[in-house]
Amino acid sequence: MPNVRFSDVIDSGADDVWTVLRKFGELAKWHPAIADSSIEDGSQDGTPGIVRKLTLQDGATMTERLLSIDDGNRALSYKFEEAPLPLDNYVLKVSVTPLTGQKRSFIDWEASFDLRESDPTKQYESLMADLIASGSKALGEHLLSSAKR
Repeated sequence: MPNVRFSDVIDSGADDVWTVLRKFGELAKWHPAIADSSIEDGSQDGTPGIVRKLTLQDGATMTERLLSIDDGNRALSYKFEEAPLPLDNYVLKVSVTPLTGQKRSFIDWEASFDLRESDPTKQYESLMADLIASGSKALGEHLLSSAKR
């Protein structure tokens, strides 16, 4: 089972980072790979079990289910329900920790998944790592631009 981990420091307070991250249905507002995102069935955003539908920039669609959300620890996890990738059991966990005495945050992303076929070049690990890293960078940029408004 491949495991991808990425950590980052974002120049925004942990509460500000968490406020954006916990809005599960609003991923398209800040992730560059996502053209559109919405919560299915009119469910309330932030409730474990809800499903978000994502439309990628290339037009492909996927769905993800929120598994857990912990406001006290600023952490959430979700899994792929349907994705245009040869992956099974994809679960991502993300947590945000304040850096003491600073208006900065440590963010930790971890994804694990099973591959349906052999991947000797680890292209899917690289793809997932790139998506997480680009998303983390974009999240930081989104927060900085929002703070300037």
